[in-house]
Formats: sequence, structure tokens, C-alpha cells
Amino acid sequence: MQELITVEQTERALALMAVVFPSGGLLIGAILGVARRSFVHYLIVGLLWGLFGPAVWLLWRMYNGIVGAYGLDSVRGLLVNLVLFVGIGLVVGIGIGLVRRQARRGAGETASGSTE
Repeated sequence: MQELITVEQTERALALMAVVFPSGGLLIGAILGVARRSFVHYLIVGLLWGLFGPAVWLLWRMYNGIVGAYGLDSVRGLLVNLVLFVGIGLVVGIGIGLVRRQARRGAGETASGSTE
């Protein structure tokens, strides 16, 4: 029985995403920045969204490295992947939460400062 999608096809697709997503994010951010008159802000936001492509590629490479070292059916490999991915998810989630909280706090101070 043959695989529907091979590892090589997945590698190629993820490598392409790692290159295309950041440039696409920058382009979309630039277009939105010009339209909404906040060029630098939207350019940075577009780049950050675009970095998901390289992040997915990097996570794929890490997963394959762990599976290659411990084997696909290894409990140890599963636990290493679990701890690694949960840890990365927690760090990213906490980071996004802190940035959003800081942005809201900054917007609230600006809004309350302009009403006084």
C-alpha cells in the first residue's frame, strides 16, 4: 500500500510555506498599513503572522528529529514530543496574552487620557 502524501512532499510544501508566508505577511501588512494609515504597525503585524510558516517548518523538523532518534512507536519519543510541544504552546500562548494585555492597557490609557 502506498502513502497518499509522502514525507518528501510534506517537506517540500512546508519549506515553501516557510519562504512564502513571511513575504506574503509583509505584503498584506504593507497593503493594510497604507489603507489604514499605520504602515509600520501593520507591516510588523503582517511579518509576525507570516512567521507561522517558518515556525511550522521548524516544528516539523523537530518532530522528525525526535521520531528519528526514538522511533515512531516509542513511548519515550511520544513523551518528549508531548513535553516539547506543550511547552512551546504555553510559551507562545503566554507571550501572546502578555502582548495583548499590554496593547489593551496602552489603548485604555490613551482613551482615558483623552477624555480628561
